[in-house]
Amino acid sequence: MQQPLGSRTSGVDGSSEGGRINTIQLPNTLVLYGVSLLSWLRSRGYKGRAKAVPEQVEGVWCLKLVFEGEAPAEVPSRWQGHQVRVELAAGA
Repeated sequence: MQQPLGSRTSGVDGSSEGGRINTIQLPNTLVLYGVSLLSWLRSRGYKGRAKAVPEQVEGVWCLKLVFEGEAPAEVPSRWQGHQVRVELAAGA
């Protein structure tokens, strides 16, 4: 039995693609993008508590930025090509 390859679109294992992140597990990839988004916010002075989680809206994967307390001053509408949705944490 042949093992699946790293990218459904290219038919190669990913190493010849310049180290592209595997697109088969998009929610897992969005978690990594969320980490970089939170780092970006912190580098611009955001001190509040926030988390970024993958979310599927009408069949399209996006990043949901959930914050407690004060909202970040600037949040990009897209991050790494994916829509960013901002939401206040429940009970905050």
